[in-house]
Amino acid sequence: MKKLLLLLIISFMVAGSYAAPKKLNVYISYCTFYSPKDGPYVETYLAYNGNSVNFHQNDNGLLQAKLEVLILFKQNDSIKAFRKYNLYSPEMKDSTGFNMMFHDQQRISVPNGDYIMELSIKDAYDTVAAISIAEPITINYVTNEVQISGIELLQKAEKSANPGAASKAGFDLLPLPLNIYPSNETRLLFYAEMYNMLGVLGDSSKYLFRTYVEEVQTGRKIPELLFQKRLDSKNTEAIIHEFDITNLPNGDYFLVMEVKDRDNNLKAVNRVFFERWNDRQQELTMVDDSYVAASFVSNIIQLDTLKEYIRCLRPISTEMEKVYVDNNLKTAELGALQRFFLNFWMQRDGLNPETAWIDYYKRVIKVNANYGTRIRKGYETDRGRVYLKYGEPNTITSVPHEPAAYPYEIWHYYKVNNQSNRKFVFCNADLVTNDYELIHSDAIGEIYDTNWKSKLLKRNFTTNSLDEQKPDFGWGSKVDDYFNTPH
Repeated sequence: MKKLLLLLIISFMVAGSYAAPKKLNVYISYCTFYSPKDGPYVETYLAYNGNSVNFHQNDNGLLQAKLEVLILFKQNDSIKAFRKYNLYSPEMKDSTGFNMMFHDQQRISVPNGDYIMELSIKDAYDTVAAISIAEPITINYVTNEVQISGIELLQKAEKSANPGAASKAGFDLLPLPLNIYPSNETRLLFYAEMYNMLGVLGDSSKYLFRTYVEEVQTGRKIPELLFQKRLDSKNTEAIIHEFDITNLPNGDYFLVMEVKDRDNNLKAVNRVFFERWNDRQQELTMVDDSYVAASFVSNIIQLDTLKEYIRCLRPISTEMEKVYVDNNLKTAELGALQRFFLNFWMQRDGLNPETAWIDYYKRVIKVNANYGTRIRKGYETDRGRVYLKYGEPNTITSVPHEPAAYPYEIWHYYKVNNQSNRKFVFCNADLVTNDYELIHSDAIGEIYDTNWKSKLLKRNFTTNSLDEQKPDFGWGSKVDDYFNTPH
């Protein structure tokens, strides 16, 4: 079962009647849940900045913004569920209240199945066409397995005085549509539900609930950010928990939830991606020289060779490791770099770091050969980075000679971390080098551009729209076919 968190920032230019042209900033996320009464449902969370929308005077003589929202759940060309509504801002007497975030939450019943969830959002007081995005989503709630719902990141949770649409388990929840935590955010607050423990594990069995933060690049669990508790079996258990992330370094992380039975067998797991932006000064912990002397790294004694080995690690490095390299690679002595290099691989495979390095370097040699240019090593290019970070794609569609388009490639992965069916679009706009630029991906944490198709067109393509999502590629183009059904 797959439950994903979608994180998209949609920006487009609008020409307002109340103020100067604005850039609409909308943040969207979603989670899936299960109701014993109503079955599976999807919750969508939308937030937008009042300064980025147009306000008109309504019938009450007050200023109000309006967004037109359409959410579709499609299988092939058939619509299985939808929600269409107008999202109104609070009424304002004047523009002093515009600088605030407005929130919306919807619950939509959706049967089990594989879908494309399409979202369309438009400023009703503007002539610019709606922006549309699409996200694959799988819903598969059953009663004979222990399962965990989507993990809802929160801004706050309070006991419900008058439970409403945003209430769950007796709490009023304010979702956090953006999965980025800057330095001033010190709490990681979240909500999730667990299902079917009573029916699967039995009424006399306790089970272990565990949640922790895991580094994406290394798989390392952060020791200070781990909580576990034994619970009595119930059909449904709601969890609200909070971690203090004040000292969590810059980087990409998963928030993970697990259920284990009394024999320590893993019965269910789910995770959600988030980013930490922390400007607090922090240092890497290095291994001692004694470890280096007893390891394979002691045989790497050429400083220039070791520096090159370290440079090629960047696609899979954490943010702290990147900072260390940026600050020390040019001036550090051999011993310091040996400690860093060994520490890097011990973080990823403590039992056999040498094997981990050898396997990785084989891939580096491959990307250097396939994606290198006259001025850049293969691991420095976008294709090389993606290959080293996520592995070999399941399919690569290479289109070097489509008449109306620059040369492009579409890479398709069945799995990227905890995400299914992810794609990467690369474009070679200079027509000379082998350096293809990543212009769009639906993988979390990568560049997402709703206008990526317009970037594929030749330089003689012109449009008056800043948000040309469906440019005309002319006769014979298969770009939509290649993207929607990778070959």
